[in-house]
Amino acid sequence: MNRRQALAHRAAFVLALLTAAVSQLATGTAARAADTFWQSGTSSALSWSGTGNWSNGVPDATTNAFTTAGGANILLGSGAQAKTLFVEGPTGGESQLSAGDLTLADQLWINVASGTTEATTVPLRLYDGGSAPVSVTANNVTLAADPGNQGAIILDSRAGGSVSLNVTNTLNIGYDGSGSYVYSYPFIGTTSGSVSITANTIQVSGISTAGQTDYNYIGTYNSNHSVNATNLVLGVGGQQGGADNYGGTWNIVNTSLADLATSGSNYLTITDSGTFTNSGAFAVGVRGSNNSVYVGYADGYATTNGTLRLTGSNDLVIGSGSTANNNQVIVALASSLSANGNIIVGVDGTNGTFELRNGSTATSGGVRLGVNAGSSGNQFGVYGGSSFTTNGTVRVGDKGSQNQFMITDGGTATLTGAGKNFYVGYDKSAQSNVAFVSGSGSTLSVKATGADVVVSANVTGTTGDSSLNVLAVADGGLIDANRVLVGNGGQIWGDNGTIQGDTLVGAGGTIAPGINEGPGLPLGSLSFLGNVDLTGSGTSGAILAIDLGASGACDVITVSGTLSLAGSTLDVTAGVLDRGLAYVIAHYNSLVGTFATVTGLPDANWRVDYNYLGGNEIAIVSDAVSVPEIDPASFGSGLAMLLGSLGLLERRRRK
Repeated sequence: MNRRQALAHRAAFVLALLTAAVSQLATGTAARAADTFWQSGTSSALSWSGTGNWSNGVPDATTNAFTTAGGANILLGSGAQAKTLFVEGPTGGESQLSAGDLTLADQLWINVASGTTEATTVPLRLYDGGSAPVSVTANNVTLAADPGNQGAIILDSRAGGSVSLNVTNTLNIGYDGSGSYVYSYPFIGTTSGSVSITANTIQVSGISTAGQTDYNYIGTYNSNHSVNATNLVLGVGGQQGGADNYGGTWNIVNTSLADLATSGSNYLTITDSGTFTNSGAFAVGVRGSNNSVYVGYADGYATTNGTLRLTGSNDLVIGSGSTANNNQVIVALASSLSANGNIIVGVDGTNGTFELRNGSTATSGGVRLGVNAGSSGNQFGVYGGSSFTTNGTVRVGDKGSQNQFMITDGGTATLTGAGKNFYVGYDKSAQSNVAFVSGSGSTLSVKATGADVVVSANVTGTTGDSSLNVLAVADGGLIDANRVLVGNGGQIWGDNGTIQGDTLVGAGGTIAPGINEGPGLPLGSLSFLGNVDLTGSGTSGAILAIDLGASGACDVITVSGTLSLAGSTLDVTAGVLDRGLAYVIAHYNSLVGTFATVTGLPDANWRVDYNYLGGNEIAIVSDAVSVPEIDPASFGSGLAMLLGSLGLLERRRRK
């Protein structure tokens, strides 16, 4: 801004923090006689204390100091001070402070109309070439207070140097303007001195004026650069506020992205062995959408992993408010995340994502997907040899619907808390939620004392029954549990999957190898390394849903322990069957009881043989002829169709 504009900004603005509404800037118009302008330019470094370098004498704690449009190159010396330093230019260039310390009783202010790209942003460089530390302390720092304006600070510390920016209250990066930034230098890969940024609150992209695109950010880019703050707010009402931690050390109490519904597409990146420690609240999408946290990022430098630690008792929340949709946390490239509290994906928000990729690890005190009834489409994924461990309860669909917990490509998820269950569908309102384990080496382990996998638990709620909550295991995946308990409306699906431990299916629950969608579709197999009990209450049992195909092919279950059938239903879906063939639907070690009801057989010529050919097999046969069974190993994989069914989360109810 020009000198007249600078004189207009007299008093400090008041800014509401975090989720509160953002207040308007308060400005005065009367210039005071004590205002003084730097008049020695940028040609050489001159002393702050030099009387002749200022238009109205050396500034003190009651004086507003201004650079000119030509900029400034100032040696601070010891004890430099002013009320507010207004940096005015040069446009497209920079001013520089070095060799000393500056204390501002009010604030550091850069608010210059200079374009909307980083190349045209007006920066202030704090510079130590290696032997002359520089420190700036201010009550507030404001960059880009007005729409269309910009401002930037570069903390440049060469080998052996030390540069610090200390803000007592709020560091505002892009209050209402675009393209403002604060970052450290030199970048990773080059030896650097120490850089420290400290503030009570760091706020990026404060408010959003119509027609403005924000693109404001804070970043550290070397291993001995640090940020310390009580509050880090990436997007209050503005857009595309960012934070980059490339190799640095950040210690934050509370972190939030997109506090208001008008804020979106904000981000936090932790990479190049950077660490980010958060001791309080951590929310990705408080009310806004499309916000991202990346732990580990392919940036082209030597290392790409990062570490995020949540050390307090607070939960990690992704998608808090009902307007907070499509928010995500991605942990990739052998990175790590630890949280003492729950990882919550969707309190009221929808389509949130938490993912572990590429051999990464994460721990938490529990998991909740779709906390409230309107929260749907949220996903927790453990992929590519990654490992997740929790010592608390997991609820896939707390009250919400169509939420998914996915373990694929050699990922593992382990619940270690005694008496803590892994629920798929917790409340009676929780519909169409899925836990899916697929691929060789992919494992869900629930083996702690008193811990079970529970599908359609109906633990809470007063009306109706939950339905179509699914536990699915396919293509060599393993569910290793003490027990798998399936309630009314719950289902177990699978194709070439294994469940280790006893499986108890109550009245209205279903085991459905494959996808049970009709003849001509892929068939599947499930192996149970334990007992399977379908008796339910004894008078009303569970359902075994079986598809029969051509040439004797069919869904099949293999039970290494006892298969109990009293009171249960066999629900057959069949097309045109070959009467000369037997359809072997189950192998067992021992059998107790028979199906109370059999539905779906083509006609009265077909029946169930519980000891087919005198062995431990159940077959559907025609009285016309009986021939040897078909080897289940010849069945094709139903994974592709199973995945399609899970994606749609629509399936007819078993009869």
